[in-house]
Amino acid sequence: AGGDAGNGARPVKRMGRAAADGGTRHRGRSLRVCETAPVGGWLLRRIASLLAALVLVTAGSYALIDLLPGDPALAILGLGATEQRAAALRTQLELDKPWPVRYVHWVEDVARGDLGTSRRFNGTVAEVLRSRLPRTLQLLAFAELLSLAMAVPLGLWAGWRANTRVDRAISSVAFAAMALPPFLLGLLLVFAFSLRLRWFPSSGYRPLLGDPLGALRSMVLPGLTLALPLAAIQLRALRADVVETVQRDHVQLARANGLSPWRIVSRHVLRQSSLTMLTVIVVTLPWILSFVVVVEKLFNTFGAGELLSAAVTARDFLMIQGVVMAFALLYLLVAFGIEVLQTALDPRLRHGRS
Repeated sequence: AGGDAGNGARPVKRMGRAAADGGTRHRGRSLRVCETAPVGGWLLRRIASLLAALVLVTAGSYALIDLLPGDPALAILGLGATEQRAAALRTQLELDKPWPVRYVHWVEDVARGDLGTSRRFNGTVAEVLRSRLPRTLQLLAFAELLSLAMAVPLGLWAGWRANTRVDRAISSVAFAAMALPPFLLGLLLVFAFSLRLRWFPSSGYRPLLGDPLGALRSMVLPGLTLALPLAAIQLRALRADVVETVQRDHVQLARANGLSPWRIVSRHVLRQSSLTMLTVIVVTLPWILSFVVVVEKLFNTFGAGELLSAAVTARDFLMIQGVVMAFALLYLLVAFGIEVLQTALDPRLRHGRS
């Protein structure tokens, strides 16, 4: 009987191990499902919030356009237009209807891929944007890279050498760059580097793929006009974050262990401070989008910013809506991409969203 009992106990153990293995596999699948579900839900919520923000921006711009003084029909047709032509254009553009009704009809057309036709620029809004928007994107990317190339090393240096002569000198230059209006800074750069030294052209646009060297030369002055104040803002934010990070225990321990400053900054300071830089890029992007209108007008690059200025002057509200929607979509996509990148860099954000 004891032998039978002993023989009968072995299958029970094997069955227990099998059940445990099955339970472990089941729990592993449940954990994977639980980890995947919050990420998918977070992604859907972010996309919904992006769409809601896009609707708010475009609806707000539509309401502001409706508040502009004057008759849009007369502004489009010119001073010599007859009342019959103006009345026909008002009916065609639905200017005799309230702006919420016109906005709903515009959204329906956009959903079908039709942004409307511009009388001022003799073409569809989509075609004009397709030719103008790459110029602005090229200038914005160049200015952003130029500002980061200046802000990151100077901000790290000023933060590492806080409250020294180096820090005070860098901070003074940064404050001066932030105080100068972009249009005045652009005029000074044109006078110094174009009229006097003749190093760079004062106006014009060259495509980067067609003429890389000419494109870089043509982007230096407008790029610097945008990049210098932007770099000053990024530099000050990075400097403040580095000063705080250097005082933390793990950095102090690394310094006590005799690690070189370059190794401490590259391994312990820069990774954490990069999250701050990504946040500053998102915060300052609306600033650079607003000033690109002035810079493109000053340097005659004929991008989307200059297009927006001309459309406002001509009361071309379909073109205004197209440019505003493009700028808003650009900002929202960049903000979403940087948020995803911050989540990948910072484990605390991943655990918080899970």
